[in-house]
Amino acid sequence: MSDTHLILLPTDGSPTADAAARFAESIARAEDGEVLVLSVAERAIVGGIEDQQITAKLLEFQRDLAEREAAGIRATGVSATPLVVTADSPHEAILRVAEEQHVSIIVMGTHGRSALARAMLGSVADRVVRHASVPVVLVPLVAETR
Repeated sequence: MSDTHLILLPTDGSPTADAAARFAESIARAEDGEVLVLSVAERAIVGGIEDQQITAKLLEFQRDLAEREAAGIRATGVSATPLVVTADSPHEAILRVAEEQHVSIIVMGTHGRSALARAMLGSVADRVVRHASVPVVLVPLVAETR
């Protein structure tokens, strides 16, 4: 990919991920870019051992999710490709895909946790921001007003 901007859009199917998808679409349209829709299926570890049947079901669910999101983006006239990976850690998978695919930017939703909740629970978005080698745009869910 020479001059085409590749935008990485991690998605979990949440409303904030949908808001990020709309933002990624607009960037891709303005920059003649493409969107790589990433969905991460976390390995199902039960008693310290991976339950491959559960992992396979999670992978199937995430594949459907990524394909639906990519199809929705393509319906707006923007190029989009789904990608599903299995990993132990979503943030590490996002960072790895960003490096491997040489993306220009990562656009992802943020659930807007408080500082205390982030400190206690961590946040995939926070970890991606801290460790990414490319710009990261966090898109919050904005309540509709009438």
